Amino acid sequence: MIASWVMQASLDPMGVAISVAKDRAIETLLHPGDRFVLNVLEEGHSQALMKHFLKRFAPGSDRFAGVKTYAATNGSPILADALAYLECEVKSRLESSDHWIVYSSVQVGRVAKQDALTAVHHRKVGNHY
Repeated sequence: MIASWVMQASLDPMGVAISVAKDRAIETLLHPGDRFVLNVLEEGHSQALMKHFLKRFAPGSDRFAGVKTYAATNGSPILADALAYLECEVKSRLESSDHWIVYSSVQVGRVAKQDALTAVHHRKVGNHY
């Protein structure tokens, strides 16, 4: 999935917060103790990946079909073309009106290129998807 937003949430330990819409199937996999990889895409080199992950998938379909990945130490997929990745463990969730705010500690990570820019997806209108 493409997260609605991601931000650094703590320094010690390193932590991130992500926003996940309540109607996303993946939100059921983001409870305390669950683990995932946050893949960071590169500006100007991620349109195909963004287009792939912005679409809706049928229940049970392989969301990584046709996407080159390798396994993280926590078993989650790392996108081979990602600029960076963070292996995370969910610590807590905060409910908001239509999203969950998920706080996770970062266990390990890697940056592929030091001088590249992070991709950002902007919506033309912020009041709908």
